[in-house]
Amino acid sequence: MQPAQEHILAADVGGTHIGLAIFAHHGGSNFSLVRHKTHLSRSVSGFPALLKDFLVKEGRRLVPRVRKACVAVAGPVGPDRSEATVTNLGWGFTAAEITESTGIKDLTLLNDFEAIGFGLEILIANKPEAFVRLSRTGRLPRRKGRKPTVAVIGAGTGLGTCILIHDSKSGLYRPVPGEGGHADFVAIDEDEFRIAQWIRKHQNRSSRQPLECEKIVSGPGLVNVYRALSELEPHLGNPAHIKRVFKADPYDRPAVIVRNVTKDPLARRALDTWLRCYARVAKNSAIFPLSPGGVFLAGGVAAKILPEMKSGVFMEEFIRCDVPNMQLMLKRTPVFVVTDYSIGLHGCANVAVNGELVA
Repeated sequence: MQPAQEHILAADVGGTHIGLAIFAHHGGSNFSLVRHKTHLSRSVSGFPALLKDFLVKEGRRLVPRVRKACVAVAGPVGPDRSEATVTNLGWGFTAAEITESTGIKDLTLLNDFEAIGFGLEILIANKPEAFVRLSRTGRLPRRKGRKPTVAVIGAGTGLGTCILIHDSKSGLYRPVPGEGGHADFVAIDEDEFRIAQWIRKHQNRSSRQPLECEKIVSGPGLVNVYRALSELEPHLGNPAHIKRVFKADPYDRPAVIVRNVTKDPLARRALDTWLRCYARVAKNSAIFPLSPGGVFLAGGVAAKILPEMKSGVFMEEFIRCDVPNMQLMLKRTPVFVVTDYSIGLHGCANVAVNGELVA
């Protein structure tokens, strides 16, 4: 690989983890990760200071020096990209604070799923093995020529979404960020309706308001489903297993549920329900707009439960459709799990180098 033409500072500020990285850019779509650290989001009180400390410790000996930076945030970014707020943490920062702290003036702020969208083809170019196909057919989007529309969705602390469309000027994907996690959840059978109504009553700020998708399709959403079932069908669960789940740290509860699926019918039922709900949200993303380039499942959950994602429950629900020609289209739609959580950091590096992408 060619020597580094430049070094890029990238950060991905999520509701659970904060990823910090420095990339070497070797020209074109060729990037390599040269420094990387992860912090628990709830342990960070001042993000600009954290970023400065990382840059000082990890970037001081790099040649060329770091002169560009891009920061992605799990929350809204101001229309002029001068400030950002982390939705599930309740704090934020401004571009001016980052610039003052790090001394880097070439800075861009992004929404986290906007960054994931920008990272998709960079990760495909540099690490294609990071994509695991769930569908029977399909291949990754080609690197050259016109690119088919792609849907990206990811369950983590919340539920993020974006659509990638071909940009004829740059020849690259341009993300159209969305807030699909806050779309209304729709139950399709009696069991789901009862679960949704329980969550709406006990987890919504107001039970009169609709239940949003991410109250079910997210890591905390899996816990909501488990809790609802433990109340609605207490005979399903082992009291010792239920106690173990709710004694765990809230961030660890989804993992505890997944670990128990082979010995706890309640955990099995909760996870299967969750997988079907996730599949329908992904299906809806593939249908509107039509996404022949595929559906990519990012976020923090899918890669951690890959055997469950590959079990057949997800794809069986994904292709379920009452209209035969639409079902055929869904069967032809590639579905991939993104197993490299640094995809958002790759997107930040892409934007830092190709700043006109977000113009």
